[in-house]
Amino acid sequence: MANLQPYVPNSEKPWDKQRVIHFYRRLGFGPRPEEITAALATDPLTFIEGKLDGIKNKPLPTPPIWANYTAANYEADPDLIGEHRTELFNAIYDEMLADGLRSKLFMFWHNHFVTELNVYNCNKYLWNYYYLLLKHCVGNFKIFVEEMGKCPAMLDYLNGNDNEVGKPNENYARELMELFTMGENNGYTQNYVVEVARALTGWKCNPYTCDNVTFKDTKFDKTNKVIFGKTGNWGYNEVHNLIFTERKAQVAEYICGKLYRHFVQKNIDAEFVEQLATLFIQSNWELLPVLKALFKSEHFYSKEFIGAIIKSPLDCFIDLSRLSGVDPAGLGERYGNYRYGANNLGMEVFNPINVAGWPGHQEWINENTLTRRWSYCRDIVNTLVNATNREQLRTLAINLAAPVQNDPDAITRALCLHFLGAELEDDLHQKAVLYFKGDIPQNYFEDGSWNLSWNEAPFQVGNLLQFLVKLPEFQLS
Repeated sequence: MANLQPYVPNSEKPWDKQRVIHFYRRLGFGPRPEEITAALATDPLTFIEGKLDGIKNKPLPTPPIWANYTAANYEADPDLIGEHRTELFNAIYDEMLADGLRSKLFMFWHNHFVTELNVYNCNKYLWNYYYLLLKHCVGNFKIFVEEMGKCPAMLDYLNGNDNEVGKPNENYARELMELFTMGENNGYTQNYVVEVARALTGWKCNPYTCDNVTFKDTKFDKTNKVIFGKTGNWGYNEVHNLIFTERKAQVAEYICGKLYRHFVQKNIDAEFVEQLATLFIQSNWELLPVLKALFKSEHFYSKEFIGAIIKSPLDCFIDLSRLSGVDPAGLGERYGNYRYGANNLGMEVFNPINVAGWPGHQEWINENTLTRRWSYCRDIVNTLVNATNREQLRTLAINLAAPVQNDPDAITRALCLHFLGAELEDDLHQKAVLYFKGDIPQNYFEDGSWNLSWNEAPFQVGNLLQFLVKLPEFQLS
């Protein structure tokens, strides 16, 4: 059983390239080469602390001009609706490629507080929802929940608009407890669902006009409700106070368990999660101390957790792109690949499959999605070796293998460690060397005349990558 003891590098758990990649892949996406170098030159606990503080201190995005557009603003030119959504998607991919740490937390909370754009279909509500996820991703969880319930995307998605005195709608009340705070059948009953729904009445918005959220006092149920054994004329604020006081153990255990399954491994270590939950309560629902404890723990860096989670489609695509070291500006033409590729693999951002979100892990891969995943990765590799980017790919190989420049075995080993986060078994390594050599005659390797300065070298790196992206090892984080 594990505890929150801080990670101290030793001979069994060195602070090495493998663990740096492990950290980046879990909290973000695969690291850029210069990020690996910087991490290895820093004390790991100092490095991890700085990265998490960096997420908290990172400025929030400036709202675009359309952030407050109502439906009327689009009447003259409906095509702008799609253009503005594409603008937001491009901004999301920009951030994933440039940094990725806050982006990963955005995706985690998006899959926790699920809404579906296809349901509310309003750009103003979309921006509000996106901004809220960024604003609170390492903030106070209680405030996060309170603000999410008044988010217009959520209010429409889970029928808060239909929840009013005399005809309560239970959808949001149920998911507030079951999915967002306490976990299924964990400290509440059907009667409490009804009573919480009554306490949440009166909040309205109109997705057809994209108006603002308002509270209509005439639609609020002003009679007493009994929630967790407490009787009173409870309203919106009181419901949240009751959840986080009367069911604090359930909330802390459920949220910390979900963080563990997503960032460490699918099977929970009960003792570790219990200690995280205690810290969560002691920290008055602040997420940052919990995330710091998790990512700074000895437990997180155990060998058994490295490569223990199957990558999501976006993890796969962004990981490959960032590890390449290619300037994000050279990848813009592939943004469509990220967006539509992920959509076709079951990961349409802002449209999870249902209110419970993407189940992840093994569910990401089957016979159909695996071959399509290979195809989209192949397209990305083709972009990496185009005329704009190939010299950056050559530089990556030169730096990774330095000082060796003409040994295909050593160069292949360095590239495999970099892109996979682990070394290949001998038989696979030998196959990888053959892919890297490509069509270059063997005698040029034997007499030492070939080196990474050859014109063919970037294409050789690309050929190796085409082999690596099909390996099971590449699908793992």
